[in-house]
Amino acid sequence: MKRIILTGGGTAGHIMPIVALLPELRRHFGEIHFFGRSEGIERELTAKEDVIYHAADCPRLERGKVFGNVSVPFRLIAAVRRAKKLIAEIKPDVVFSKGGYVALPASLGAGKVPLVLHESDTSLGLANRLSARKAAVICSSFPLPPCAGKEVRQTGSPLRRQLYAGRRSAGLARCGFGGRRKVLLVTGGSLGARAINEAVDANLVALTEKYDVIHIRGRGNGRPPAPGYFPIEFTEDVYDYFAAADFAVTRGGGNTIFELGALGIPMLIVPLPKGASRGDQVRNAEYFAQHSLALAADQSGLPDRLCGLLGELEFKAPALIGAMKRYSFDGTAQIAELLAELAGA
Repeated sequence: MKRIILTGGGTAGHIMPIVALLPELRRHFGEIHFFGRSEGIERELTAKEDVIYHAADCPRLERGKVFGNVSVPFRLIAAVRRAKKLIAEIKPDVVFSKGGYVALPASLGAGKVPLVLHESDTSLGLANRLSARKAAVICSSFPLPPCAGKEVRQTGSPLRRQLYAGRRSAGLARCGFGGRRKVLLVTGGSLGARAINEAVDANLVALTEKYDVIHIRGRGNGRPPAPGYFPIEFTEDVYDYFAAADFAVTRGGGNTIFELGALGIPMLIVPLPKGASRGDQVRNAEYFAQHSLALAADQSGLPDRLCGLLGELEFKAPALIGAMKRYSFDGTAQIAELLAELAGA
């Protein structure tokens, strides 16, 4: 019986691609293990899946907090030791890491077990960079240069099967929309996006005069519904909402923009600015804009610019849809086959 260890976490963006791989992985592996925090979004999002969950300490580096990080190296060493011990007990045939600080102990502790990394953005995150030398294969959604002497294989992103099964009629019904107007989907991810939320709130009257709006606001950012406006904080079950959407406004996280691209939904990407993150969302947005896959704009002055940008998005939509149809977004099957091959499954 073949065994695989999956790891990654910190945000839904690190977990949902792993969840997307599970149906394919079950065809090849008899045991699927997951390494994550004892409490965290990775445990929440894998709770309904048929995986063997192992809780571990995953020390996090706090950017810009020098003294707050003094204990991190020592905690990481201890976490890697525990991961090595557990890996020796499980005897997996392959380890797959989606990145994020949660993934580092298992990635560094994989030893001689083949390690496969996947990066969703246009540059490797810190955990993936630190693990690159130990990797048998590095996969990515975007074309990336070699790292640590290893070629990076562009595979696309793992995308959930259910993404393609969404029903527009069900999405409209859940929102109470009649289907007579174009639907605008606004999403900032599991944690939301304050700049996008504020821009929508400032323009809500104008937006709902033209569109029916589905707004995924992020956890803890609730707001009452209004005519033509359906807000939710967060849901894993986005498939019907995506199917209902004619246009989208989103942050620049690799998973979401690849999902929207695979569905051919014209999108306005408003990336998290550099400084608030490592700048990966800005580069993601630039890549999509340069390849005519999306319209991109920074968040400065967004409340005053949002309606104009949406008008531009509508005008460019036919060209964007054509470019998306020619692009390969979905790498689910390719990544699963690679993992099976390395495991000898």
